[in-house]
Amino acid sequence: MTQTEKLTWRAFAPGDFERAAGLLGRTWLPEFPARAQRAASQIELAHYLARSTWSLVAERGDEILGAVLLAERDREGIGGEDWAALEARLTDGAEGDPELAEAVRVEMDGVREEAALELEYLAAGGAGTDATIKLLIVSPDAKGLGIGGRLFSAALDRLRETGARGYHLLTDDSCDFGFYEHKGLRRAMSRLSGAYWPGVDPATDEFHVYVYDQEL
Repeated sequence: MTQTEKLTWRAFAPGDFERAAGLLGRTWLPEFPARAQRAASQIELAHYLARSTWSLVAERGDEILGAVLLAERDREGIGGEDWAALEARLTDGAEGDPELAEAVRVEMDGVREEAALELEYLAAGGAGTDATIKLLIVSPDAKGLGIGGRLFSAALDRLRETGARGYHLLTDDSCDFGFYEHKGLRRAMSRLSGAYWPGVDPATDEFHVYVYDQEL
């Protein structure tokens, strides 16, 4: 049996939260101390889940190797109120610890900056506003297994099945946006970031956030 044959593909379940947040932390926030990484990644994941309507995870044994979340316009979320309440509780809990509060502020400032750019994009009302890929993440340990491509393709299949005219996503200079360009997406918007990103000084370093989109 090959490595890909051992994979299970299924919808995200509430019991996946800790493992998926751990994957997010290890992949996107490796420079954060362990406690801060856990706090920031859990709050960020709860934030995305609160806005999502469809999901798919790739699992091998008890390890989540990848996940994709979609937010589709005018469709019911996957427990949005519960995830929003969890985000609020976790945020309140982190505020009493300076180390955790600073990590959460740094990470969520970037998320909010991307959200502000997205609002400008949505105001135009193009085909890409029908849906958003809120999250696409693959474990570095799963490179070469084609998990990212399969998750991405499954999300597009879902959008075509439901009649979406197009979709968009938010990304930044820390991500491999060449993957999206290879998949045929175009860079629709770009913004020089004013937020603090780990390892980046906004006073001296250029760091950009982007909207990519594609018609279906």
